[in-house]
Amino acid sequence: MSDVTKCIEILGDAIAFEEEGIRFFTEHAESAGSGVERKIFQSLAKDEQGHRAYLIGLRDELIRTHNLSPLSAGTDHPHDRTPRQIFETALEGVKDPYRYVEEDLEILKGAMEVERKGYTMYAKAAATMESAEAKRLFEHLAGEEQSHYDLLKNTYEYIRDPQGWHEYEEGGMLDGG
Repeated sequence: MSDVTKCIEILGDAIAFEEEGIRFFTEHAESAGSGVERKIFQSLAKDEQGHRAYLIGLRDELIRTHNLSPLSAGTDHPHDRTPRQIFETALEGVKDPYRYVEEDLEILKGAMEVERKGYTMYAKAAATMESAEAKRLFEHLAGEEQSHYDLLKNTYEYIRDPQGWHEYEEGGMLDGG
């Protein structure tokens, strides 16, 4: 099977995966117990929508041209904020960022699992590609999923133990005296 055919097939699976992510994050944003969690999920749903549109465009171009030239344009698709900026924005204006129920943590664990699956899917796809462009595309997409995982893990740690999170993030030192 050629890399073009493999890419088209994998991109079809990736589009379906991104659609699942959109549904997951949208649904959980609506029912999130904390404002931080709600804003994070809304932001991730928006990112997944951007990924989906980008992947559809790539797949359609590969089908149209039946060569890998669309991949040489790079892996640029719109991202206006880093995971750190998304997290900090989520904290802004939240009345009680520390309020949560145990279920919130379980939902965050589920969200991390979604991103882990995406990372695994893209990393495996990269490993099957012979073309440098195709390999680079799927490695980039795996990196995006890892970035989302890191954001969710950070959010989980923050909600689970805000004081400990602040001490760690701010580089708190223990007094040796």
